[in-house]
Amino acid sequence: MRQCWGDFLKGAGAESHGVQVYEEAADLADSVASFLAAGFERNQPGVIVATPEHMSLFADRLGSRGWEFDRAESAGLLVTADAAETLATIVGRNGIERARFESSVTDMLNRVQGGPDARPARVFGEMVDLLCRSGRPRVADELERLWNALALKRRFSLLCGYRLDIFDPQAQAEAMPDICREHSHVLPARNYPRFARAVDSALREVLGPNHAATVYVLVSRELGHDHVPLAQSILMWVSDNLPTQSTQILASARTHYARPAA
Repeated sequence: MRQCWGDFLKGAGAESHGVQVYEEAADLADSVASFLAAGFERNQPGVIVATPEHMSLFADRLGSRGWEFDRAESAGLLVTADAAETLATIVGRNGIERARFESSVTDMLNRVQGGPDARPARVFGEMVDLLCRSGRPRVADELERLWNALALKRRFSLLCGYRLDIFDPQAQAEAMPDICREHSHVLPARNYPRFARAVDSALREVLGPNHAATVYVLVSRELGHDHVPLAQSILMWVSDNLPTQSTQILASARTHYARPAA
């Protein structure tokens, strides 16, 4: 059974690791605010590791849900950190320094949890996105794995955000497979139903109805990634198996996704 993004935002359990691919920061901010506010309502504290620009946007969105930053911090429910500054402290010559990473994140978690056996926390981080946008996707993937390893020791769920063009051939061929592999929940586009319809229309348009139906069967049989939405699994599959036609499919899906609903 494929996972529901709304269920992840509301009831994220310990070790859950979600990712949203976005183009507009406002779309990411809505998810971050929903994710953290749902935790606050359950007395689950939050940690935000973000850029100053996004931090301001998150504060506005949380405020509109009745959770002011100052109020949450004074109640011991929130700790914030600058993503670029935190990243600078944990990256060494050969990639992420594991001990520095664990020390930095553990310190933030201790400030809201009090210890490893305390209430679960919710963390949003975008250090991985900064690494990808600076041309270091492999280091970003390494950092994702370290987050997952730490989640086995500490009680927290994690939400990441990647600013990517989901219809870009390189993104589908190179970035998205790694991103999907390291996360338990994936939202490839803010409006997923429209995204799924766009991918379906593009497949039928480029491949024809019969070949498109065959792709659905093959993807369902071969991948079986319940945590990855079907439309996203299909785009990765065609990028890997139909490289020539995948460019046309992605271009067509982009056009359909941008087209206003009838």
